[in-house]
Amino acid sequence: MALGALGVGSSTAAALTPKVHHVFVIVLENQGYAATFGNPSADPYLAQTLPSQGALLESYYATGHASNDNYVSLVSGQPPNAQNQADCVKFDNFTGAIMLSSGVETGTGCVYPAEVPNIGNQLTAKKLTWKAYMEDMGNEPKREAAACGHPALESTDETQKAVAGDGYATRHDPFVYFHSVIDEPTYCDKHVVALGSPTGAMPAAALKGETGLATDLGAVTRTPRFSFITPNLCNDGHDYPCTNQPSGASALADIDTFLETWVPKITSSQAYRENGLLEIVFDEAANSETEACCGEMPGPGSPSPGITGPGGGRVGAVLLSPFIKPGTVSSTPYNHYSSLASWESIFGLSRLADAASVPGVFGPDIFTMAH
Repeated sequence: MALGALGVGSSTAAALTPKVHHVFVIVLENQGYAATFGNPSADPYLAQTLPSQGALLESYYATGHASNDNYVSLVSGQPPNAQNQADCVKFDNFTGAIMLSSGVETGTGCVYPAEVPNIGNQLTAKKLTWKAYMEDMGNEPKREAAACGHPALESTDETQKAVAGDGYATRHDPFVYFHSVIDEPTYCDKHVVALGSPTGAMPAAALKGETGLATDLGAVTRTPRFSFITPNLCNDGHDYPCTNQPSGASALADIDTFLETWVPKITSSQAYRENGLLEIVFDEAANSETEACCGEMPGPGSPSPGITGPGGGRVGAVLLSPFIKPGTVSSTPYNHYSSLASWESIFGLSRLADAASVPGVFGPDIFTMAH
């Protein structure tokens, strides 16, 4: 893929991270720090067990409200705009799009022009593998395909709400909001896939040869260098009670159940054991929480990243890695742009758009153990 703004190679700043080989990211929904890490009785696996195995980032912030703008920021560094702050109810192309010298796309819309890259494009240009694993994608094939599932351009997004057996939400699948991905269907089908079950079973509508995370974790050569994992609308904590499956005792209990299933699969894999990194983060805090950090600025298409305030609130994050001493706690301020900048540093990529504006990447405050 020929994208002039991919930014791979020599312009990358000196990496402050160790030689991580595989990165796994799990994104959860709509919970601020006080409700999750600050209330461990509600989610003991997330708030107690996982921090005891890795690093708790106490001062990690979302970049906006509502959901879609945060996911887009995580993978591309693009700041919120008026339409993705409203969760892109219509799968619209951009209008008034002009790319600034910073790499930020002006205008407003949902599906970014082909000139706008994301970390997937960067990895491909460097011949590194990646996949976005989407839980429930394709379970109801009349709603979306089981690979590269998204609405038709300029149409209404029918995945805004879960249905029985299918809790996939396009707005939580950031890679399909880039023409640089969806304009090449074969490329998109290869990289944006169904998560599959913990046993490796795939939706009936899955493409021939399409494999989910459980299968890919079975061999280090099959595991992508970068894995972006989105649970369904129940397991990410967004919906309670759940429409697509039975609910647990609370939204946070549903999150814990998902993590207790999938985190051990990741951390027991060869790819993780051989210098892996797992990051678990929330997209945003509650709508009333608008704190920000790290010099975040509004995007050109939005008066404020948080709609009613400067950002998306304090959400916290937890990171696990052989490079992290169990029980590490960091109070260094970070946000979604920091995450993207850190992944780009790990893979030797230049920082995209607002990921270039954050003061630093994950460093010695987190990676506290030699390996």
